[in-house]
Amino acid sequence: MNRAFFKPCFGKNYLNTKTLLLSESAYSWREEDKICDPPPSHPKKSLNWAINHPKPGYFRSMSRAICGEKAPSADQMIRAWDDYAYTIYVQGTVGLGARKRPSSLQWERAANNFLNLIEEIRPAKVIVTGHDMWNHHMPPTFVQHNDYQQAYKLSDGTLVWCLALPHPSNSRSGFKWEEIGESIRKFRATEFPTSSNRAQPGSRATSVPSVKMGALPRPAQTASTPEKSTRKSAGRT
Repeated sequence: MNRAFFKPCFGKNYLNTKTLLLSESAYSWREEDKICDPPPSHPKKSLNWAINHPKPGYFRSMSRAICGEKAPSADQMIRAWDDYAYTIYVQGTVGLGARKRPSSLQWERAANNFLNLIEEIRPAKVIVTGHDMWNHHMPPTFVQHNDYQQAYKLSDGTLVWCLALPHPSNSRSGFKWEEIGESIRKFRATEFPTSSNRAQPGSRATSVPSVKMGALPRPAQTASTPEKSTRKSAGRT
């Protein structure tokens, strides 16, 4: 599957916020005697279902974080998610059941699809949910503020800044929704350089706070001057 399979779900305010929320992958499930694969509309359908059927899992954790509430109402979740486009990084199903992992080929193709996606929908910022995906399977970035705030460069030189967070389903990564929510709010409020010309060594990102992201698997760099990224693309949180 070389082409994008999943269709992003766009919130009503995306053209104003230009913020993309990226999850890792989707799996197939059983319904009675048949196996159901996620369709291209899975980002929208799964989000809508989760809002109307709140259960433990990815969307409940992320809804808590972006709403700033432990038990947000359906209306609160709808309003919060309207600020984002939402899609899935790995295209198609990874197999039957939540424990299935993407194949090497799926990771490789996902990286190319992601670069095409941000060229097409041109987000200003991307919230990446999954440190393993970020550290090992996403394409190298162009410039970095620290290990978990880095930017891709579009073909016209525009920078797309990313915030990498622990995956909500991984308790080892320290996903504490209050802290994650604060990290997201600070990231969205930060004024990063918007073009590659402004992000060359010697330039300075304006008003960049020290973002707290809970327990990080490695120490973040603390330099206030963005540097060209040395993060390599390679394996979920």
